[in-house]
Amino acid sequence: MSGLFILMLASCSFCQNGKTLPLRLTNALVRPLLCYNQNTLSFQLKPEYDHLRIPFSNSEKKIVPKGDSYGCNMISTDGRYYPVATYKYKDGQAYKLIVYHITGDNDTDILVTQLNSYKQDSLIDALILEMNFTFETQISSRYSVNDSVAVIDRYEVNDILYDEESGDILGTKSKPDTVVHRSVYKIINGRFVKKQDKRIM
Repeated sequence: MSGLFILMLASCSFCQNGKTLPLRLTNALVRPLLCYNQNTLSFQLKPEYDHLRIPFSNSEKKIVPKGDSYGCNMISTDGRYYPVATYKYKDGQAYKLIVYHITGDNDTDILVTQLNSYKQDSLIDALILEMNFTFETQISSRYSVNDSVAVIDRYEVNDILYDEESGDILGTKSKPDTVVHRSVYKIINGRFVKKQDKRIM
């Protein structure tokens, strides 16, 4: 199945016409668009991309994305998102990689990377690829998506050292406690079907 890949950048759109490009999405596509915020201890979209963010459509607002939301309400902080990349098939199937911010517990700023699936421009499914934030524990993901499967490794890293009796913070651990959960989704006719969810570390 041939497709068209469009990469949205700050100053231009990059489009390779007439070529068959397989769907290939990883963190490497989003990483250059982000900067680290020392105040929130998490990543955010670089300010120079703010003017390229677009409003969520009604269907994009209503859909509940699949994946681990960590109990958060998946509503954009300002109702807008940045379209990182779009992959379109000739039969009307399309995938859009987007990033946006939501607000978690205690006003925690959370950066969300999400993959939306469309058919004839109608949204049919959505999958959370990454929730990036710090609230005592550092939460992030490493993901890889192709035409048939999405593999998401969710990292939970805790490097805070507590006093066992008082619970006071003493500092940071020399070796952080790290937990990794892997979720595998098959992509079937544009829908994300969970096939596996297990701890791997």
